[in-house]
Amino acid sequence: MRQNNHQTAKSRGRHARRRRGGFTLIEASLTTVIIGTGVLAIVGAQQAYHIKNDYAVRSNTGHLLANEIRELTVNLPHHDPVTGDANLGPEAGEAAITDFDDLDDFAGTVSAGVGSGMTINPPVNAVGIALADMGRWTQEVTVGNVQPGLIDVSQGNMQGIGTTDVMRVNVRVFYRENNGNQSAVASLTWIVPD
Repeated sequence: MRQNNHQTAKSRGRHARRRRGGFTLIEASLTTVIIGTGVLAIVGAQQAYHIKNDYAVRSNTGHLLANEIRELTVNLPHHDPVTGDANLGPEAGEAAITDFDDLDDFAGTVSAGVGSGMTINPPVNAVGIALADMGRWTQEVTVGNVQPGLIDVSQGNMQGIGTTDVMRVNVRVFYRENNGNQSAVASLTWIVPD
Protein backbone atom coordinates (compact mmCIF):
# COMPACT_ATOMS: atom_id res chain seq x y z
CA MET A 1 0.00 0.00 0.00
CA ARG A 2 2.89 2.29 0.66
CA GLN A 3 4.16 1.72 -2.82
CA ASN A 4 0.73 2.51 -4.28
CA ASN A 5 0.53 5.71 -2.26
CA HIS A 6 4.05 6.63 -3.34
CA GLN A 7 3.22 6.06 -7.02
CA THR A 8 -0.06 7.94 -6.69
CA ALA A 9 1.72 10.92 -5.09
CA LYS A 10 4.34 10.80 -7.83
CA SER A 11 1.74 10.80 -10.59
CA ARG A 12 -0.16 13.63 -8.89
CA GLY A 13 3.02 15.71 -8.80
CA ARG A 14 3.68 15.09 -12.49
CA HIS A 15 0.09 15.86 -13.33
CA ALA A 16 0.20 19.07 -11.29
CA ARG A 17 3.40 20.14 -13.01
CA ARG A 18 1.85 19.55 -16.41
CA ARG A 19 -1.10 21.80 -15.62
CA ARG A 20 1.20 24.63 -14.56
CA GLY A 21 3.12 24.53 -17.86
CA GLY A 22 0.94 27.08 -19.85
CA PHE A 23 -1.18 30.21 -19.45
CA THR A 24 -4.79 30.12 -18.51
CA LEU A 25 -7.38 31.83 -20.66
CA ILE A 26 -7.78 34.59 -18.08
CA GLU A 27 -4.03 35.27 -17.98
CA ALA A 28 -3.84 35.43 -21.78
CA SER A 29 -6.87 37.75 -21.95
CA LEU A 30 -5.45 40.06 -19.31
CA THR A 31 -2.11 40.20 -21.13
CA THR A 32 -3.91 41.07 -24.38
CA VAL A 33 -5.84 43.89 -22.68
CA ILE A 34 -2.68 45.36 -21.10
CA ILE A 35 -0.67 45.24 -24.34
CA GLY A 36 -3.64 46.62 -26.35
CA THR A 37 -4.05 49.53 -23.94
CA GLY A 38 -0.34 50.32 -24.24
CA VAL A 39 -0.47 50.24 -28.04
CA LEU A 40 -3.53 52.54 -28.08
CA ALA A 41 -1.75 54.98 -25.76
CA ILE A 42 1.28 55.05 -28.07
CA VAL A 43 -0.92 55.64 -31.13
CA GLY A 44 -2.76 58.48 -29.33
CA ALA A 45 0.53 60.08 -28.28
CA GLN A 46 1.83 59.86 -31.83
CA GLN A 47 -1.32 61.50 -33.19
CA ALA A 48 -1.00 64.35 -30.65
CA TYR A 49 2.64 64.76 -31.71
CA HIS A 50 1.63 65.09 -35.37
CA ILE A 51 -1.02 67.71 -34.55
CA LYS A 52 1.46 69.77 -32.52
CA ASN A 53 4.12 69.38 -35.21
CA ASP A 54 1.69 70.63 -37.90
CA TYR A 55 0.85 73.65 -35.72
CA ALA A 56 4.55 74.41 -35.18
CA VAL A 57 5.33 74.15 -38.89
CA ARG A 58 2.43 76.48 -39.78
CA SER A 59 3.37 78.96 -37.07
CA ASN A 60 6.98 79.07 -38.21
CA THR A 61 5.99 79.41 -41.86
CA GLY A 62 3.58 82.22 -40.95
CA HIS A 63 6.28 84.12 -39.08
CA LEU A 64 8.68 83.58 -41.96
CA LEU A 65 6.15 85.07 -44.40
CA ALA A 66 5.53 88.05 -42.10
CA ASN A 67 9.26 88.67 -41.90
CA GLU A 68 9.48 88.52 -45.70
CA ILE A 69 7.28 91.65 -45.84
CA ARG A 70 9.43 93.28 -43.18
CA GLU A 71 12.57 92.58 -45.21
CA LEU A 72 10.84 93.87 -48.34
CA THR A 73 9.98 97.19 -46.67
CA VAL A 74 12.97 97.69 -44.36
CA ASN A 75 14.77 100.28 -46.52
CA LEU A 76 11.74 102.06 -47.96
CA PRO A 77 10.98 105.69 -47.12
CA HIS A 78 7.57 106.64 -45.74
CA HIS A 79 6.47 108.40 -48.93
CA ASP A 80 7.40 108.41 -52.60
CA PRO A 81 10.83 109.93 -53.26
CA VAL A 82 9.43 111.96 -56.20
CA THR A 83 5.88 112.97 -55.22
CA GLY A 84 6.31 112.94 -51.41
CA ASP A 85 3.02 112.64 -49.52
CA ALA A 86 1.03 114.33 -52.31
CA ASN A 87 -0.14 110.87 -53.45
CA LEU A 88 -0.83 108.31 -50.73
CA GLY A 89 -1.00 104.66 -51.72
CA PRO A 90 0.50 103.23 -54.90
CA GLU A 91 1.40 105.83 -57.50
CA ALA A 92 0.43 105.56 -61.16
CA GLY A 93 2.44 102.81 -62.81
CA GLU A 94 2.99 100.88 -59.55
CA ALA A 95 0.79 97.89 -60.27
CA ALA A 96 3.04 95.15 -58.89
CA ILE A 97 4.64 94.87 -55.47
CA THR A 98 8.06 94.88 -57.14
CA ASP A 99 7.21 98.45 -58.32
CA PHE A 100 6.51 99.75 -54.78
CA ASP A 101 9.12 102.28 -53.70
CA ASP A 102 7.70 103.58 -50.39
CA LEU A 103 5.77 102.35 -47.34
CA ASP A 104 2.52 104.14 -48.12
CA ASP A 105 2.26 102.03 -51.31
CA PHE A 106 1.52 99.07 -49.00
CA ALA A 107 -1.45 100.96 -47.50
CA GLY A 108 -3.53 100.06 -50.55
CA THR A 109 -6.23 102.48 -51.65
CA VAL A 110 -6.16 105.51 -49.33
CA SER A 111 -9.36 107.42 -48.58
CA ALA A 112 -9.38 110.33 -46.09
CA GLY A 113 -5.86 109.33 -45.02
CA VAL A 114 -6.83 105.76 -44.12
CA GLY A 115 -5.49 102.88 -46.20
CA SER A 116 -7.59 99.86 -47.10
CA GLY A 117 -4.59 97.57 -46.64
CA MET A 118 -3.33 94.91 -48.98
CA THR A 119 -4.13 91.24 -49.27
CA ILE A 120 -1.34 89.36 -50.97
CA ASN A 121 -2.08 85.87 -52.30
CA PRO A 122 0.02 84.00 -53.17
CA PRO A 123 2.43 85.52 -50.66
CA VAL A 124 5.62 87.27 -51.72
CA ASN A 125 9.19 86.92 -50.56
CA ALA A 126 11.64 89.64 -49.51
CA VAL A 127 12.24 90.79 -53.10
CA GLY A 128 8.55 90.92 -54.01
CA ILE A 129 8.40 87.72 -56.05
CA ALA A 130 5.19 85.69 -55.64
CA LEU A 131 5.60 82.26 -54.05
CA ALA A 132 3.23 80.42 -56.40
CA ASP A 133 3.50 77.08 -54.61
CA MET A 134 2.11 78.64 -51.39
CA GLY A 135 -1.39 79.44 -52.63
CA ARG A 136 -3.00 78.50 -49.30
CA TRP A 137 -1.10 81.32 -47.56
CA THR A 138 -2.12 84.99 -47.53
CA GLN A 139 -0.26 88.05 -46.25
CA GLU A 140 -2.45 90.94 -45.10
CA VAL A 141 -0.61 94.26 -44.73
CA THR A 142 -1.90 97.45 -43.08
CA VAL A 143 0.05 100.69 -42.83
CA GLY A 144 -0.78 103.83 -40.90
CA ASN A 145 0.73 106.60 -38.83
CA VAL A 146 0.77 106.69 -35.04
CA GLN A 147 1.48 109.39 -32.51
CA PRO A 148 5.13 109.15 -31.40
CA GLY A 149 4.12 108.83 -27.74
CA LEU A 150 1.54 106.08 -28.43
CA ILE A 151 3.51 103.55 -30.45
CA ASP A 152 2.76 100.66 -28.06
CA VAL A 153 -1.02 101.09 -28.15
CA SER A 154 -3.27 98.84 -30.24
CA GLN A 155 -4.28 99.40 -33.87
CA GLY A 156 -7.04 101.69 -32.62
CA ASN A 157 -4.64 104.63 -32.35
CA MET A 158 -3.73 104.60 -36.06
CA GLN A 159 -3.71 108.08 -37.57
CA GLY A 160 -4.24 109.12 -41.14
CA ILE A 161 -1.27 108.35 -43.38
CA GLY A 162 1.04 111.33 -43.63
CA THR A 163 -0.13 112.95 -40.38
CA THR A 164 2.86 112.04 -38.17
CA ASP A 165 6.51 111.08 -38.58
CA VAL A 166 6.01 107.56 -37.22
CA MET A 167 4.44 104.74 -39.25
CA ARG A 168 3.24 101.38 -38.02
CA VAL A 169 3.22 98.37 -40.34
CA ASN A 170 1.19 95.32 -39.36
CA VAL A 171 1.36 92.01 -41.22
CA ARG A 172 -1.04 89.17 -40.51
CA VAL A 173 -0.55 85.81 -42.17
CA PHE A 174 -3.44 83.43 -42.83
CA TYR A 175 -3.57 79.76 -43.83
CA ARG A 176 -6.54 78.22 -45.72
CA GLU A 177 -7.48 74.72 -44.55
CA ASN A 178 -8.76 71.93 -46.84
CA ASN A 179 -12.34 72.82 -45.84
CA GLY A 180 -11.85 76.42 -47.03
CA ASN A 181 -11.67 78.03 -43.57
CA GLN A 182 -8.91 80.57 -43.10
CA SER A 183 -7.14 80.96 -39.79
CA ALA A 184 -4.68 83.61 -38.64
CA VAL A 185 -1.33 81.94 -38.10
CA ALA A 186 1.07 84.80 -37.36
CA SER A 187 1.15 88.52 -36.79
CA LEU A 188 4.07 90.95 -36.85
CA THR A 189 3.97 94.67 -36.13
CA TRP A 190 6.80 97.17 -36.29
CA ILE A 191 7.33 100.90 -36.05
CA VAL A 192 9.18 102.92 -38.71
CA PRO A 193 10.29 106.38 -37.61
CA ASP A 194 10.94 108.92 -40.39
